Amino acid sequence: MNRDKSTIWALAAALLIPGCGGDPTGPTPLILESEHYRFVSTLAQATPQEMEEGIALAEAHYADIVAIVGVERAPQGLTTVRLEGDVQDRGPYVDQGVVHMFRYSAGAGGYFGLLAHELAHTFQSSHGYRYQVWTWASWGFYEEGFAEFIAQTIDQGKIGFPFYGYPEDVIAGHWLVNDEDIPLQSLRERHQELNLPCEFQTYTLRASWFRFIDEMYGRQAVLDLMYSEVEATSQVVEGMLGVGLAQLDSDWEDWLLARYAAIPDADAVAQEFRDRFDGIYVCRAGADF
Repeated sequence: MNRDKSTIWALAAALLIPGCGGDPTGPTPLILESEHYRFVSTLAQATPQEMEEGIALAEAHYADIVAIVGVERAPQGLTTVRLEGDVQDRGPYVDQGVVHMFRYSAGAGGYFGLLAHELAHTFQSSHGYRYQVWTWASWGFYEEGFAEFIAQTIDQGKIGFPFYGYPEDVIAGHWLVNDEDIPLQSLRERHQELNLPCEFQTYTLRASWFRFIDEMYGRQAVLDLMYSEVEATSQVVEGMLGVGLAQLDSDWEDWLLARYAAIPDADAVAQEFRDRFDGIYVCRAGADF
């Protein structure tokens, strides 16, 4: 960090003093800045310890993401991260470059189990605005798959959604083993419709697909897909990778099933995961897609 934390805390506290521009009857504001991040919250929503933990983790994630995508794709200026209290109706998200985080249970990662995923999105923002990627039909598939691939890559101790600390190949692979996977082409074509209702499947399957691309075609192929200057249609992806998309998806299935089969007690681990999340909704062919 390039700023003295005690100075930042002092500035936040000064906002409470009558005549200093703050509302002494309102929630106590908390502000903490580092080289690349500005964390904002209140004492009603976060503790100083959570602020310090979060900003240190954000800087560590920043360095790891830069090592993957390149500093030229890093956000410009300070990225604001808002800690907004316990999770309620919606999970963390990024809106116009601002990261909104919510606190989950300690077993699900607390405030920062999803931080790596959300920070990965901020490394897409500049490219997104430049090429208006939100107009691309398949963008949601690539955006969310890439962000979770990054999160799984840089945060080895990640215990939050969607893998909750379980092996990536086991959780993604067991959907295929149980015929509960969703065809990837459906995920590309119907992102808005399937993404959240089928979230335990969508987030894990997409991340695994990106892992496959990274290991079989190389890191540059991942970046070419993610930072394409034209919409990643089937024809564009096939041109980049030199293989038909249907074949590519089939190769991914074979790759994942082989990795699942090579893991001792994979079935038992997958069952433990399903028992833990017994109430989750699983989308099924014929009913949902």
